[in-house]
Amino acid sequence: MDNPLQTTPETQARIAAKAKEMWEADGRPGCGPDAYKEAASELIGMESNPDAGQIPVDSPVPLDENGQPVEEAFLEENLGNSGGSMNELDDRREVPFATRQEEEDALKNQ
Repeated sequence: MDNPLQTTPETQARIAAKAKEMWEADGRPGCGPDAYKEAASELIGMESNPDAGQIPVDSPVPLDENGQPVEEAFLEENLGNSGGSMNELDDRREVPFATRQEEEDALKNQ
């Protein structure tokens, strides 16, 4: 089997011909056919190896029966205050106090 990454003179000729074809199809802009070589190279590569990239890859995370990723429960630990009554952050004030006296009174009542 030939190396698909190796560029042969035949492949170069096919790329140049495809680039010229694409350039002519676009109305022969001033950039010339050389500007189309990269796109032509990709198209020729796809034509030469139509099955490339078709190997299935196992998901790095577990999937449920619908194919959706199932996240680990420990990911929830770093999301901050979720608002549940069992979270110790629920009792803390999240906004500043209006006066120093109000802050002092609140700290005494804790």
